[in-house]
Amino acid sequence: MWSAERGAVTPPLIEIVHSTLAHCATVPQALGLVSLPGTTLASASAARRYVRTTARSWGLPPDAVDALELITGELAANALEHSASRSITVVLSRTARTAAVGVIDEGQGSATAADAPPPDQEDGRGLLIVDALATGWGQRHACGGLLVWAEVDTGPASHHLMTPLDSGRHHEVTGSESHPWEST
Repeated sequence: MWSAERGAVTPPLIEIVHSTLAHCATVPQALGLVSLPGTTLASASAARRYVRTTARSWGLPPDAVDALELITGELAANALEHSASRSITVVLSRTARTAAVGVIDEGQGSATAADAPPPDQEDGRGLLIVDALATGWGQRHACGGLLVWAEVDTGPASHHLMTPLDSGRHHEVTGSESHPWEST
């Protein structure tokens, strides 16, 4: 179901757009997609740059841009490190009050925020960071892989970087909740 394009394997664009829009609670005012190689950690920085540039071009507030960029780096790094994907796809959407970013990989696993690692451990904090910055986040299987998404408020009263850690914002797909890109 994946097609080769310039040496990289990428999911069909139409399938990703359809899957994304089919699971949005609110129709996005803007939607951006980029497919990156899944074989190099450099794709995490490329994903961050793409999200930062796109979010700025949409006129999002600076704190929302910063939060989306940091979240994207963590989600992309997790996909690159844990999924053995040949490619990852970054999806960015915006509504009047929120922006959401998602990373789709070829993995079949799941993303769970673990307890905080020991202070001397250098990794293991990615989803804790996502949880601290996002107003909500979750995961679902999509396009033959795993989509992990996070949403941030873009209204004038949003304080993404000041949000306390609240692990209650992670959402497993239940079919009864209304979050970006979750099954309905």
